Amino acid sequence: MEETDKPMSKNTSDESSEYTLQVSEFASLCNTTRDTLRYYYEQDILVPWKNPKNGYHYYSSAQIGSFFFITTMRQTGCSISEIGKILHNLSRDGIEELGNSKIRELQHEAFLITKKVSALQLGMWILGKFNSHKPGVPFVDVMPPMSVCSTPVTDKASSFHTGDIASDISTHLSRTSSDDSLPMFPAGVTIDFEDLVEGKYVYNNIISLSFLPADNIGTFPLKGNKAVLCYHDNKSPDIEKTYRKMLSLINKNNLKAVSDLYSISLINLYDEARNHTYFKYLFICVE
Repeated sequence: MEETDKPMSKNTSDESSEYTLQVSEFASLCNTTRDTLRYYYEQDILVPWKNPKNGYHYYSSAQIGSFFFITTMRQTGCSISEIGKILHNLSRDGIEELGNSKIRELQHEAFLITKKVSALQLGMWILGKFNSHKPGVPFVDVMPPMSVCSTPVTDKASSFHTGDIASDISTHLSRTSSDDSLPMFPAGVTIDFEDLVEGKYVYNNIISLSFLPADNIGTFPLKGNKAVLCYHDNKSPDIEKTYRKMLSLINKNNLKAVSDLYSISLINLYDEARNHTYFKYLFICVE
């Protein structure tokens, strides 16, 4: 493609009279580069008029719309080959089918981004409450609408520690990672409320929470909008004492538990010396 800019000759045929824009002018109007225009020309998707006398190329102002159509289609994920088919071969039905296909792909990408944003917002919401309440001291608060995804523990009777449910955690994470509609983070475990009352601190579900609406298939609404909550970290007293404090607060305030105990882990780390650092968010939905 000739790169040198020359003014259009006054002896131009009527057929090419609309092609008056030099390459640099057209590139400036489209906020693009000569290299991009050359590439589109070589791929036969945006072709300038070539002056047969001097070999210079010129564009029409009408091709500005074509350039932005190509740009838009590329931004949706269309390949140059697909764009070429749209411009040269596809029927109106074919263009509509491809366009709708790209719309569905973009909607899916938008959902995944929304899901990631929601997960981070939920994590930050949990952390944001930390400075207002001391670890190990339960309190009553209003919960924002949440949805829950759960995977049952296979051997509840022997599920006292996370090491006991490693395979169940793996199953849950595999399930959530393979299904875009399910949340992965924040995640944790639950203890049946009746077991909690009886001092049986065994896990019954692996769970993940989300701010996204429940679909009532893989995710379900959190029960109630009020809860007894408590932060717990590695510097807090024995977690069993925290459980008992939460139960005591429920009884003192004549509240009724309507959910299991949720234990959400935001941080759970071991260093080289096997020192354990963790941060948990505990809550029981009440009414």
